[in-house]
Amino acid sequence: MEPISILYITLFILLMIIAYRLLIRKLSKGRVRLEDFCTLYSTETYEVKGEVEFYFQCPKPINVQFCIWSNDEIVVELANKEFDSGGHILRYDSTQLDNGGYTFGLVTEKQKTVKKFGVKN
Repeated sequence: MEPISILYITLFILLMIIAYRLLIRKLSKGRVRLEDFCTLYSTETYEVKGEVEFYFQCPKPINVQFCIWSNDEIVVELANKEFDSGGHILRYDSTQLDNGGYTFGLVTEKQKTVKKFGVKN
């Protein structure tokens, strides 16, 4: 193979990579910005008994509604206020709930994130 052919092939591949990156950049405008969303962590164990700690992190000050649901109906609203950026722990006495499966989670203006847990008292 001639050196000029290798040069053209290399140049073509380089141009394709640049075009691909430009296309990806153009298509990612308006993408979801992860820095606008809170992170919700699971409980230490699936089944809880007694006091349970719910942990979440906020990237910036944001209003958060934190609830426990059963069959998509709010059972308990633990918080509905603005939280500062950083990590937060909400504690709840699960003995106030009947045994069974529940979901817990947070709702903000831009997200609703839920996780499952079970109560066994």
